Amino acid sequence: MPRRPAGRCSGCGRRQDSSGRCSTCRRPQTGRARDAWRWVYNDPRWAPLRDQVLSEEPLCRAGCGSPAAVVDHVRPHRGDEALAFDRANCQAMCKACHDSKTAHETGFAGGGNRRPTTATVVTLVCGPPCSGKSTYVRERAEPGDLVIDWDQLAQALGSPHPHDHPPALTPFIAEARDAATARLGRSHGVERAWIIATAPRDTDRRRLAPAGARVVVLATAEEECVRRARRDRRPAGTIDAIESWWRIHRADQILG
Repeated sequence: MPRRPAGRCSGCGRRQDSSGRCSTCRRPQTGRARDAWRWVYNDPRWAPLRDQVLSEEPLCRAGCGSPAAVVDHVRPHRGDEALAFDRANCQAMCKACHDSKTAHETGFAGGGNRRPTTATVVTLVCGPPCSGKSTYVRERAEPGDLVIDWDQLAQALGSPHPHDHPPALTPFIAEARDAATARLGRSHGVERAWIIATAPRDTDRRRLAPAGARVVVLATAEEECVRRARRDRRPAGTIDAIESWWRIHRADQILG
């Protein structure tokens, strides 16, 4: 019988076996194991690194527009010193988005990069705020396509503004977005799906895009994004988010 080809582990991104997780991530995360990793946050190197990340990334990297409050490891460090203190492996997030990401990594949100049972064409469209992501999708999506867009979900859940959403709604928006993305991994009848996100780094895009998804990066010039933000009177903090996206994206291009 043919064996299922290896893919990427939904927990760490490394090669996986047919179970969906690599041998490290399949190990139960017992309380004792988690306690063994806590030394990272007591290490004298952590506080300066945390302050650096939060100062460089004032808004949540998940793209929800909320102020960043915690520093997340893009790839879970699990006590690995190289991953724990690697600036490129750290990103600022709000607590709600961080909790949602952690739920996916530990398997409590129906996450994982399972192959859809229908031949769905999935496109991840990413870029800085005001880069034209929503316009790109709107001009290409057809009736019946699934569109997973943070701002549209926010308004559907009661936000009175197209871009400036009440902080109290953030955890509900995050869970709705992640539930819709995870649902692509189960049987459905959707032929095309679009996911809109900021995702300035390649690791962000690999985490958000299901296996086999097409990735479109709208690297609209920083100056043009700022001009659009001012023209459209976007919420306070949008220009900071644009500058942060480009700073992280340029650094990722150099490291890559």
